[in-house]
Amino acid sequence: MKIKLSLLVCLAALALWPGNAFPQNLPGRYHRYIELRSALVTLRNAHPDIVKLDTVGVSTRLGIPILRLKISSIPHIDQDKPAAFICGGAHANEVLGPEVVLGFAQDLLQRYSQGDTLVARLINSLEIFLIPMINPEGHVVVENGNLDWRKNQCDNDSNGIFNFHDGVDNNRNYDLGWELANDPKSTTPESSMFRGTAPFTQSENVAMRDFAMRYRPTVALDYHSPAYGLSEVAYYPWYWRTSDGGNGAAPDEALMFDIARQFASLIINDQGDSTYRARRSLVEEGDLNTYFYGNFGTAVFTVEVSDTTIQQPDMVDGIVARNLPAIYYLLDRVFGGRITGVVRDSVTMEPLEAEVTVLERTNPDINPRLSRPDNGRYNRIMGPGTYTLRFMKSGYYTRLIGGVTVGNAPVTNDVLLSPLNPRPPAPTLQYPPDGELMNQGLFTFDWSDVGLATHYWIEIATDSAFSNIVRLDSNVTSSQYRPPAPLANGRYFWHVRGGNANGWGPYAPAFDFTVDAHTSIDDQRLPAEFSLGQNYPNPFNAQTTIEYGLPQASYVTLDIYDIMGRYVEPLIAANQGAGIHDVIISAANQSSGIYFYRLEACGLTATRKMLLLK
Repeated sequence: MKIKLSLLVCLAALALWPGNAFPQNLPGRYHRYIELRSALVTLRNAHPDIVKLDTVGVSTRLGIPILRLKISSIPHIDQDKPAAFICGGAHANEVLGPEVVLGFAQDLLQRYSQGDTLVARLINSLEIFLIPMINPEGHVVVENGNLDWRKNQCDNDSNGIFNFHDGVDNNRNYDLGWELANDPKSTTPESSMFRGTAPFTQSENVAMRDFAMRYRPTVALDYHSPAYGLSEVAYYPWYWRTSDGGNGAAPDEALMFDIARQFASLIINDQGDSTYRARRSLVEEGDLNTYFYGNFGTAVFTVEVSDTTIQQPDMVDGIVARNLPAIYYLLDRVFGGRITGVVRDSVTMEPLEAEVTVLERTNPDINPRLSRPDNGRYNRIMGPGTYTLRFMKSGYYTRLIGGVTVGNAPVTNDVLLSPLNPRPPAPTLQYPPDGELMNQGLFTFDWSDVGLATHYWIEIATDSAFSNIVRLDSNVTSSQYRPPAPLANGRYFWHVRGGNANGWGPYAPAFDFTVDAHTSIDDQRLPAEFSLGQNYPNPFNAQTTIEYGLPQASYVTLDIYDIMGRYVEPLIAANQGAGIHDVIISAANQSSGIYFYRLEACGLTATRKMLLLK
């Protein structure tokens, strides 16, 4: 029976192979890939302050860019905001999905231009990501006349020719539940539902995975149109059959059903006599809905638009318009009941990618939901109730927060996790100060002592990304560093981190400075006049540096006096040549207070004040 069924699947696929299919025309109302790109570019150009157009990856065989639109108040940087994700076009011939996603982008930006307050709130408070066409190379097959093609163009038989053996179903190539799609229609390469030889073998799916791992979407929508099964329905996650090793309904069953029900009720069907329906999805095929909910706790819904894959052109605009209210509802739902917060290392204050578990809403089917690695933020929509949150990360003490009551607004719990083996916190940079103009290229860098640090790592670079490092020393044992040679004229950036037996801590926020010193060979480092600089750092607690300039060779004395004018100690009493000189003072044997240092040279005298704080 299995052999016969596989043969039937192969024959059916052969009939749909582009080389044998009768050429058909995709109605002109539907966007071709190049037209979709043009439409997205138009939106970007009209709203460059809130729209970014880029790519999230490329297609598996042809390397066609997978276009992504980001709409946010500052779209060119990642902000600490909940992420909303809307996509379509995973199945090539389900061309209504891309139209809904594009139509929403156009409507959103038009309403923004008109001053719509809801839209302004969404754009200012969320990062909205839109991928209208996950499977562009499959869509090209449909554009070229095979209106039944569903998959991408993966070269399954490795013969370099696109034929009926090829293609993978991009909505069956995620890992969670992939192994359950083991029937012939899923395991036969010629089938329109072929799952691939392993999860994430397709670059389209890898792109979706990497995007999700980076942004951990709070809500998501995946638009399809039915080639089989139910029409005009919103599927919510999930049911995992016990016969397949699952535990039945998802731990968020009641919440997901409630959101899906309200979402679906806002979409009028094609006949105009009812609305869409909410249905529970099954864990059985490695689809996006299962992957997003199971790994990130995303409130994700798969929407089957209309009742066929390619609807009559004159119906498309109405279908898109009727889906918009539901999209706005879901995005606005992010501002309702939700748990959120930032997880950080209690010593270094670095954000942590930690496991955040709602003990009342978990079971063995779901994977650990993690806070974002870039900012430590967790976001998860919750229904009304009182919950216990558990925060865990390897190398840290586990923390529980009970009595977290969620109502109709977000509830914030920022968390500090204590490390088992703490690393040093970031130092505070002191000298040169941020933005300082230096009239010489050789001086001593200074930063605050860090109690847990046994050594330091300093980097000096010519760019803020520290890709062009001109000085690096990872074996500095005090909180000062003097380069072995002067720095050339130019702008520099520097930062420092502390280390101990447990590893390196975070870098201090970088400072920049500019060196503008004499550069001629004859006059290099020769000051124009006698000068005594202010000590740095000032105030100081252990060491400080005094610099002075001699326009000519001279006998030099440099002495220290206390606030009462009493002589404390000599620093220098010697002949010195012309140039810039410096001396490091150790204050280990002195008490806190105000001191004066006095320089005599070249027949001139200068005095400055410094402050010792212990």
